[in-house]
Amino acid sequence: MNILGQAVKHKKYGKGVITNLSENSITVCFSESQKLFQFPDAFPQYLTLKNKSIQTKIEKLNEERFLEIEKRKQRMERENKYRNRMFTMKIPQKSQVAYDILEEDIVNLDYIETGCLLSGEMKGSPRIPSNVQPNSAIILTDCGNGGEDERCIIGIAMAGEYFWGKECTDNQIKLHEKYKLLLSYENRISFWKYFKREAFPDQWGRVPFKYFQNQTMQKIIFDICSKAAGTEQEEEIMELYSYFCSVNRITEKAIT
Repeated sequence: MNILGQAVKHKKYGKGVITNLSENSITVCFSESQKLFQFPDAFPQYLTLKNKSIQTKIEKLNEERFLEIEKRKQRMERENKYRNRMFTMKIPQKSQVAYDILEEDIVNLDYIETGCLLSGEMKGSPRIPSNVQPNSAIILTDCGNGGEDERCIIGIAMAGEYFWGKECTDNQIKLHEKYKLLLSYENRISFWKYFKREAFPDQWGRVPFKYFQNQTMQKIIFDICSKAAGTEQEEEIMELYSYFCSVNRITEKAIT
């Protein structure tokens, strides 16, 4: 936008002409003085162009800049709130999740359904995943065409970095945008390798997910990393493992 030589009017200094333009400032020559103004900030608060068409374009430019500044401010506020909340976050002993799902029902890995309460006064109401928060990992499990003995871990995902289960109202656990994947067949492992059948009944039941200990999840992810060594998924799983250890404030063990 070329505004050199354009006539302007200032509330105090009167009429003038733009004689110089840099990236973020303009020089205006008035009858008795020469002044420097911020560009485009000075329009229309201090300066008004005689050319209405250019004036409109500059005002639109100012509006776009203001909206972008507001968006950046909101992002920074959100990030600060997130960092503060993560710093003070209490980690329940059982904040990890095992989820029962048919692999054929996985459309995407944006979220998983929490299901509804099956009994009591609140029967039919959304099940609140109160223990799920940004430190939670979710293992996706499926029995395939076999029975419960054949249940294996087919995928893994971290909860969304802004997801807090106690505030969930839409029956959905939001998953992390980056740290999530379905495991290739060569990297899948047995679910029952890590759990006693007394803790998880023979029949999973109608509840879609169950909580378990953080240390157990660390062991599961560590073993998946070891199994994935040398495969195409190695880097992706290692990054998830590092993130898991970081948000759970535990020491990352070396993969050998």
